[in-house]
Amino acid sequence: MNYIYANWLNVAFKITYFLSFFDMSEFDETILCSDCNQPETGVKWCRSCNSERFRQDFSKWTSGNNFVDKFIQDAQSKARNHLEVIEWIPYNRLRNIQYLAKGGFSIIYKAVLLDGFINKWDKENKQWKRYYNEIKDEDYEDAKKDNIKSPLNENEKHGYNIVLKSLNNSSNINDGFLNEWKNYMNFIYSAEKYELLSIKLYGITQDPETLDYMIVMEHMELGSLKSNLMVKRCNPIDKYYNLYYIAQSLSKLHNCNLVHGDLHSGNLLLSNNLIAYISDFGLSKPVDKPTKPNVIYGVLPYIAPEVLRGKPYTKGADIYSFGIIMWEMTSGIPAFNDMPHDLELALKICRGLRPELVEVPKIFDDTKKQKIFEDLEKKYLELMKRCWDSDSGKRPTSNELFRNFSEWYGCIPTEPIPENKLIAPITQNHPLSHYTSRIIEISECLDDCMI
Repeated sequence: MNYIYANWLNVAFKITYFLSFFDMSEFDETILCSDCNQPETGVKWCRSCNSERFRQDFSKWTSGNNFVDKFIQDAQSKARNHLEVIEWIPYNRLRNIQYLAKGGFSIIYKAVLLDGFINKWDKENKQWKRYYNEIKDEDYEDAKKDNIKSPLNENEKHGYNIVLKSLNNSSNINDGFLNEWKNYMNFIYSAEKYELLSIKLYGITQDPETLDYMIVMEHMELGSLKSNLMVKRCNPIDKYYNLYYIAQSLSKLHNCNLVHGDLHSGNLLLSNNLIAYISDFGLSKPVDKPTKPNVIYGVLPYIAPEVLRGKPYTKGADIYSFGIIMWEMTSGIPAFNDMPHDLELALKICRGLRPELVEVPKIFDDTKKQKIFEDLEKKYLELMKRCWDSDSGKRPTSNELFRNFSEWYGCIPTEPIPENKLIAPITQNHPLSHYTSRIIEISECLDDCMI
């Protein structure tokens, strides 16, 4: 991040933070729908009129699964703006399907969605107006590669880059299987007007070969926070900026009485403007929903000790994961990457093992700015240690995290930082370390593990 951009972010953040103390509703001009004369619920969006337009089209499409149909129909009926719209996307609208990665219970692909996604209602032509981009030359070149499925044709000019999350063994998907995405939509509905809390969900499709259902999602070109850890350590502004947005989203999630259940740097995705968004609600569920004993799903270094000992997953467990992410964004390396992720590590975590604290670097030549930075980093480290406290009751709430990062970000000094002060550690992961979510069979011996 260059100096000019860093200063721009700092100024923009301070303005946003200042305005957050005021009730802006009196300045929010109410625009009435020209059809029903009711207030619009989004930019050029009337929920009352558009939900009826969606309902009139319900009979014109089907996923072939009643549960999926109802899920999409409910979301369309509730959408307050185009960001909350999802739709059934026929597989033949997808081009340049290319494998990206494999998750715990899913496979990730990138693709081009022909004609893009619903943006608003075109009143003149009485149809949905879609948002899309011009197909680029490199997309046509990609279509010639051997590993591409459903390649683009030269006469196809408009599309939008997306990601497909193929859900393993989901051909007979049921209502319970969709709980992850129902909770995701409840989280989205908690957003304030024009607020975007997570990556955009465009719809659902189905692989005609495997019959597995696929979630169609926004493509974050910068990838995950995990893949950018070395970069994030290079500039403290980025660290506070990203953690502010992560804390904000986590606070909103917890205020919906939901937990994420699998929070780690691999499912925090970076947008082009360097905002980190929470994704992959693999275990997101109502807080009072029990989990199976002795079976845990996740990435071991981020799992709270009480969860390893068989206790229910709570909001406090998400906070523990947040603390590990704080450490990673300071160190520039994944937590516990120098050891096997096995039962022995789980036992050590239960007994109090945490990542080694990182020394505060000297990055500002100006003594006053360096002192401000060091004082801020001390507060940061104290908060981080509270997040991973063995007693979940002593951990801060997500609301407290959000308040702290709201205050701290505006205090961080900004100036060009010499390259020789931004050298991140060179490290190699242990061959038995795992940073992809997986099922972890935990022995009952952890139940009696002493802290």
